[in-house]
Amino acid sequence: MNLQDAYYEHKFELLYLRTKGNEFQTFFERLMGLAYKADFMACRPWGNIGDRKNDGFLKSDRRLFQVYAPNEMDAARAIAKITEDFEGAKEHWSRYFDKWTFVHNATDGLPPHIHELLLKFEHVNAGIILEPWGLEELRQIFCRLSLDDRISWFGHAPDEETKARLGFKEIQVVLESLECKTMPTSATVKAIPPGKIEANNLSETVSTLIKYGLAKSPLVSAFLEKWHDETLGERLAVSFRKKYEDLRETMHPNKIFNELQTWAGGNQIGTPEHQMAVLTVLAYYFERCDIFEEPRDVIE
Repeated sequence: MNLQDAYYEHKFELLYLRTKGNEFQTFFERLMGLAYKADFMACRPWGNIGDRKNDGFLKSDRRLFQVYAPNEMDAARAIAKITEDFEGAKEHWSRYFDKWTFVHNATDGLPPHIHELLLKFEHVNAGIILEPWGLEELRQIFCRLSLDDRISWFGHAPDEETKARLGFKEIQVVLESLECKTMPTSATVKAIPPGKIEANNLSETVSTLIKYGLAKSPLVSAFLEKWHDETLGERLAVSFRKKYEDLRETMHPNKIFNELQTWAGGNQIGTPEHQMAVLTVLAYYFERCDIFEEPRDVIE
């Protein structure tokens, strides 16, 4: 996977993880609209008739979608909601669809009672194929998007040329902004142990971003060696560790990585050069200090 693809897939995955409720439906509609253009028909509620259990229709595939993305997937409510949506879809749209797709935001997969419900529906409704779609199915659709579509959604991404151009100027902007967030305590900088990426269950996209950042991380080391304050590097190590520990108990590692990106680089997307500088600084501290967890077999 190249740097540009990894950047876009990472941003897509984080948006999937973050959006809930109506925002998730808007996210789904944008993805499908970009991927399939006029072949996909979004459906919005209208007055007192609502959407008649139609959250989107893919004409060429005769596929009707129902989007379900609550903050919490309570078992009883989920079963009641899915049953209502499926039966309503048959009532209003049965002549138009052969496939009914349940789009969800369950990051760890659907629970067994939902699997059983969908299998039951399919068993008693011959001729209708029922499919659950989650992150991996939507990711495959995202991979269909053209570069222009990805740029329109997530802005310009760093690429090989960006990496080649990266220099002290971009690194200095990131490190100087971080200096305001540092703690005055010193820290011991550690070497990266083998298998650290795997031990933290980081995705292929995040692993790719870290590896591309590592290719330029000597710039950070060289900059810190020349900086007028020789304690900056170690103070930043403490700050990164503190920020990581604040996030560790509440988030998936991929989301933690994104939060660290935002913390280090600011809320604005910035230029590809700025994004590459942020990745390089993160990779440097991933390699040199204890951001994220070390493999258990090397922890003393």
